Amino acid sequence: MNDVAFSSWVSAIVATSFLAALIARLPRLIQGIGNFWLWLTHLGMALVLSLAVDPVYEFVDSLAGSHNFANLVSHIGIALVFFCGGIQISHGINRPEIAHKILKLSTVALPASAALMGVLFVFSGSSYSDVGLNAFRDNPLVVLYKLALYIYPAIVSSFLVAPLMRAATESVSRIPYYSKKLMGFGFGLVIAAPLGHLAELANRQLGWITDLFIYPAILSVLAGMTLGLVDAVLCRRQQRRDFIQAS
Repeated sequence: MNDVAFSSWVSAIVATSFLAALIARLPRLIQGIGNFWLWLTHLGMALVLSLAVDPVYEFVDSLAGSHNFANLVSHIGIALVFFCGGIQISHGINRPEIAHKILKLSTVALPASAALMGVLFVFSGSSYSDVGLNAFRDNPLVVLYKLALYIYPAIVSSFLVAPLMRAATESVSRIPYYSKKLMGFGFGLVIAAPLGHLAELANRQLGWITDLFIYPAILSVLAGMTLGLVDAVLCRRQQRRDFIQAS
């Protein structure tokens, strides 16, 4: 199995898990007791990861003429994931003022980021459908387009790293400590990610540098979120035990 096929299978598996989470959380959301920002984050992740699956990408892109508009949709989806996820994480660590800053900033930064990606995408002129646009990376405009993807996520991440690390040191148990540390580390890597594409602009042979930031960032944030979910489940179980004992 080549790297592209492996990546497609991994994306399909993770996308399915996010779709399952969406469905599982929907009843509570309809009842008005669910976490709206977390649900939107899962929705964005399901969309982005689904478009990283080769057959899904090719089908969606064929609807728009096979000119990689599905890639632009995916890029804008990633920005929306950071918007919703940034607000969710800010509330999760009891820092509503950071959520307010992200909301305020995003009224300008989010549409500006989408517009920049749109302009660069149009002028890059990819002529046929290709997942990830790797076939066109000898075009500087394609590299700039891929670089533009990380500008808004890097901005949001810059609001989260220090508060996550501080919240980790204030945690009273190991699971939330490592959860916040891992997320803080992952978002720190996102801040550095644009440097990879800047290096690629200087030397086409350095396109692999971005992967050194992005894949560890994804794994760190997902691992941190998973630990956070484990901690929440354990806390609910402990609360039930305490309630039963008190009764």
